[in-house]
Amino acid sequence: MTLLALLLAALGAADLVRPRDRVVPPAAAVRAVLVAGAVTLVLTTGLGLGVHVLWLVPLAMALTAAWVLTTPVAAGGSAYPWPLVGLLACAALALAVPSPATGDGWLLRWYDGLDLPALAGVDAAHALLGAAVLVHLVGTSNVLVRMVLTATGAEVIAQERSLQGGRVLGPIERILLFAMALAGEYGALAAVVAAKGILRFPEISRDAPGHAAEYVLVGSFVSWASALVLVPLF
Repeated sequence: MTLLALLLAALGAADLVRPRDRVVPPAAAVRAVLVAGAVTLVLTTGLGLGVHVLWLVPLAMALTAAWVLTTPVAAGGSAYPWPLVGLLACAALALAVPSPATGDGWLLRWYDGLDLPALAGVDAAHALLGAAVLVHLVGTSNVLVRMVLTATGAEVIAQERSLQGGRVLGPIERILLFAMALAGEYGALAAVVAAKGILRFPEISRDAPGHAAEYVLVGSFVSWASALVLVPLF
């Protein structure tokens, strides 16, 4: 679970500092890779994993470089579905491989010193994974949604110019769905999904070719899946 948290945190942080709607320039790619390495280094030392696992830092940087250079782009420029396949494979491997034992890192000491009733009974591993998932939902999930939309065709991805607010509302929606699913509030979750349909209906109904409806449906399903797929781990 710790390795998965490191993967999600590194990629999510990298995706927050690089452009997501065009080919990444070299300077932005380097910045994203350095951010991923820094996040991994901070977390590995903060968890007290030991110097013998510092190889995770260059590994995270290499994976981030591959991810950034293959996603997404301009319409027609995506390598989809291979970046998604690679991400799923890395996530599955991170879950399958036993995580290194944590030590007495400063991050663990800080977490143990928190006196928050809401975190009572939540161990550090699940707290770390929860924080990493939030970074993933704000950063990488946007890239995933755009990558799939780009693969559906230029007519569909062009709808983002007329359907406003997706990049802002998307992360908020995903965080709400993730939190509601964790809390078992499935009625509230269904209400959020229904509200989105009601809000988007006027824009969709004005689009005779149906590209706007495809944009909303495909984008929503990918967005919801990225928010809910990790819930069973908690």
